[in-house]
Amino acid sequence: MKKYRLKKSAIIILLLIILIIIALILFIISLFNSKSYSLEYSINDYNISENYDDKTKSYYYEITLNKIKYNFISEKDYTKEKKLIKDINKYEYDNYICLTITSDYIDTMPLCSKDKELMSFFLVPEELQNELKDYQKTPIIEDIKYDNYQIYNKDNNIFIWSYKGFNYLHNGKVEFIKLFDKDIYDIPLATKINNYIVVPDYTQNYNFNKLFIINTDTLEVSEWSIKYDISYDSYILGTHDKSIYLVDKKNNSEYELVPHKKKMRLIASNNKKGITYEKDSEVSISLNKLTTSNQTFTYLTNYHYIIEDNTLYMYHNNSSYKIKLSDLKIKTIIYSNKDNVYYLVDNTLYKYNIKDGEQKLVNYSEWEFNYQNLIFIND
Repeated sequence: MKKYRLKKSAIIILLLIILIIIALILFIISLFNSKSYSLEYSINDYNISENYDDKTKSYYYEITLNKIKYNFISEKDYTKEKKLIKDINKYEYDNYICLTITSDYIDTMPLCSKDKELMSFFLVPEELQNELKDYQKTPIIEDIKYDNYQIYNKDNNIFIWSYKGFNYLHNGKVEFIKLFDKDIYDIPLATKINNYIVVPDYTQNYNFNKLFIINTDTLEVSEWSIKYDISYDSYILGTHDKSIYLVDKKNNSEYELVPHKKKMRLIASNNKKGITYEKDSEVSISLNKLTTSNQTFTYLTNYHYIIEDNTLYMYHNNSSYKIKLSDLKIKTIIYSNKDNVYYLVDNTLYKYNIKDGEQKLVNYSEWEFNYQNLIFIND
């Protein structure tokens, strides 16, 4: 009997066909397993768009009344029930409107507007808030003086750079964590990731090959000597999972640093492709683009914060409709995590939370002039 052998090209084609079939099968299975959906329904004068996103495990709603689209996110596990909103009530005062939602499955703060501009419930007049007393919050304001700090809220854990190290504000106390013997005014490459703050040894000149790692749980400081000399002409591209990504513009390189293991690797140099993350997905990027302009990671989140004309707004991941959060003149956003955002007004640090509204945290006179990358929130 003759033995037949397939040519290499035929084997490759056969393998490709098998892989394509497997990929199609997995894609079809994923479609049937996905819990994501969108549907439209009405309650009286309100048109409701109800959407569930299986990736973010959250419900997104748009409620339309008189051409105004009110929107909110509810981060809840999927339920087989649909049309989860049972009733909507409207409250008015002057040109302000607030809607409240009745549901057995989801909850949200009142959805408010003035003259078609969406805004936080905490910005509407007192008369309207009094009609909705169940949603009102009375913040507890402390008045603790420590050196040059005025502390108004002791429930937050905040690391503040203080030239030779960090002052750690927590539980109404201040604890100093020393890193250097001489004053260092700026620490632009310092990065917080998970329960670590990583700071280069800024006492070294031009380049650094040593970093300090602060464990934000224990406040222990350890030193990390690395095998590369990194220029201070660098920037932090972003963080992903347990890694920090740094671009050395002078030496045309990208690095990945893993603080909890004290390990790092050279991702790219010369003409090799670098790495960035777009909405938590890894994407290749030219090293030339990384080193000639400062790039940054984008993250998959339900909450986005922007400043326009010194006014703070939030918009949801699936929405282009921004919601005004504060009447104060905002200087910069310090940090955000889901529905919490921290920001500076002159020399005072504030926090906004959807359920609690705007809270004054700390006043420090130095922030009027120097504040870039000097405040780290431990949440």
